[in-house]
Amino acid sequence: VGQMASEALSDLFTNTLLPKHRKLLSLEARPLYLYEGKRTLSPRVLLLWRYEEMIKQRYASFLTRYLGRTLSGEDEPSKKNAIVTASFLLKDIPEGEEIILPMIVNKIGDPGRKIASAAGHQLRLILEEHPAMTSIVAREVQQLAHRPHLSPKALYNCVIFLNQLQLSRDEADDVDAATDGKKREAPKSLPASLISTYFHLFEMTVKKNASGKKKDSKQSATDGAGRLLSALLTGVNRAHPYLPKADATMEEHIDALYRIAHTAPPAAATQALM
Repeated sequence: VGQMASEALSDLFTNTLLPKHRKLLSLEARPLYLYEGKRTLSPRVLLLWRYEEMIKQRYASFLTRYLGRTLSGEDEPSKKNAIVTASFLLKDIPEGEEIILPMIVNKIGDPGRKIASAAGHQLRLILEEHPAMTSIVAREVQQLAHRPHLSPKALYNCVIFLNQLQLSRDEADDVDAATDGKKREAPKSLPASLISTYFHLFEMTVKKNASGKKKDSKQSATDGAGRLLSALLTGVNRAHPYLPKADATMEEHIDALYRIAHTAPPAAATQALM
């Protein structure tokens, strides 16, 4: 019943109540001060504005009270359906994207393998349809990866997702054009941001391993760290060709590459030398 109600509400919002070309506005966002002392603003316009605000409030309530609670629950089929619904809404409607996107991204770190996989898959489908959102989605995943006390499995899922992002040389060209040969700080490109994230996560992993592990879990911890290091280096190798010409991101992390080559497992050390 809950799933049927969710589908009905999603259909109502997307096909009837919500515009596809803009976000809804609250009354606070309207320029009411421009009409003080004037009679040009009709009661009908005020009613329409208030109606739009009420739709905005109801939609936010649907997202947080139904989708949010479902995704935080324990029922795996319900969570998968909620992820698909959230993805559908995010692809079709700009309203509420600041609520929906973190919901889906957080599920990349879900303890359930199927839920984490479904979240990553839906995010990739969103980016196929809206490639301009790549930087926004990447930023959300990066924030999740830097979250304190994130499980190693969730961190690995974040890195794998970032590794699979479709990067473009156009962005590097745009950053080069923005500097235009002038001595000013260029906007950081997505590839540069990803590389910085990979190396920061590498430093965190090294420090965590150096802090010491229990003897009975030492082998599994080492295997997990080696797998994560390999994924991080894969990400660096994928992003490096897309760096802007004048970018010095790799030079900033030469010492980290040196440490990887000398301390990491053989597979990761080989990647660091490439």
